[in-house]
Amino acid sequence: MPKGNESFFRYLSVSPRTSTWGLYITGAGSSRVSPQGDLAAGVHPEMYSFTWDNGRTLPEYQIIYITRGGGEFESEPAGRCMLSAGDVVFLFPDVWHRYRPIPNRGWDTYWIGMSGEFLHHLQARGFISPEEPILHAGVDDTLLHPFLTVLDRIRVPQIDNPLLLSVSVMEILSRVFAPAETEPSEPDQGSLADVRAFEDRIVAQAIRFIWNHSHRPMTVEDVVSAVPLTRRTLERRFNDVLGRTIHDEIVYCRIERIKRMLEETSLPMKRIASATGFSSSQHMSKVFHRLEGSAPAEYRRLHRAQGERESAAGGDNLDDNPVDSQG
Repeated sequence: MPKGNESFFRYLSVSPRTSTWGLYITGAGSSRVSPQGDLAAGVHPEMYSFTWDNGRTLPEYQIIYITRGGGEFESEPAGRCMLSAGDVVFLFPDVWHRYRPIPNRGWDTYWIGMSGEFLHHLQARGFISPEEPILHAGVDDTLLHPFLTVLDRIRVPQIDNPLLLSVSVMEILSRVFAPAETEPSEPDQGSLADVRAFEDRIVAQAIRFIWNHSHRPMTVEDVVSAVPLTRRTLERRFNDVLGRTIHDEIVYCRIERIKRMLEETSLPMKRIASATGFSSSQHMSKVFHRLEGSAPAEYRRLHRAQGERESAAGGDNLDDNPVDSQG
C-alpha cells in the first residue's frame, strides 16, 4: 500500500475528446481495511458509494486487485463468490453488485474505474464477462506496479495528459489475461478540469473538490471554503484558466455524470438526480433540457438507439475479421 499505507481515491473529469479515445480512466484508489475494520474510507460520490445491504450499480467498468486478505463478492449474474489475495474482480456497467472484506482478515485492494469502446469489445469477445467476473492472477509486483503508477499520476494537482493513464490500464489487462493466452501520438488536450487547470494549482484543487463532492448539494461558497483564496480571487482565476465560473464548473460536472449514467445504466431518473446532487428529478430534467436541448429520457433513448446501430455495424466488421485469424 503506497504513501504510508493509507487509503486514497480520486475521481477524474473526462472531456468529450478523451471519451472518444477508446479506453480512459474515470477514477482510481486504494483501500486498506484492517481486521474488524470498515470498508468505507472517505466520502465517495453517491454514484460510487454503497453498503453491503444495498449494493450499487455503476455507469462504468471497474477493476479491483486484492493483494492481502480476503472477502466476498456478489452480483446478479455471478451469484456470491469468495475472494482471496491475488484475485482480480471486474465490475460491469449497469450490473448490480456488492463486496466486502472478511471481518477477521480485512484486505488491501487497488481499483481503477474505466470506460471506453475497447472494454465493450473485450466483453463482446468473451475476455471479460459479468457471469465470470473473478480471475486469479496471483500476488505479483509486476501486476501491482501499473496500479501504483496510476495512483502516482493522479495524486498530483494536474494531469497533463490523461491518455497516459490508459497505458497503465492496458498493461494491467495484458498481465491479467497473459496466463490464459499470450499474444504478441498526438497529446490529448484533455478535459478543462484537468489539463487547462495545469497552470493554476488552486483552480485544480477547487475542481477536484467539485468532482469529488458533486453528488451532494454544493454552493460556490462550499468550493471557496476548500481553497485558500477569497471568492473574488478564485472566480477571477477560474475565468482566466477555464473561461467560466465556479458555478458553471459545478453544473458541467453534474451534467457530464448524468450523461454517463443515462448512456451506461438503466437507473431511474430519481436515482440519477440523487447521485448528481439535484434535489429532484424534475429539477435535474429542467437543467439538463436547458443545457443539452433534450429531456434526459429522450437523450437516453437516442443514445441507446445510436449504440445499437454502431454495435450492429461493428458486428458486421467482426465477422470479416475473426478473432482467431492471427493463429
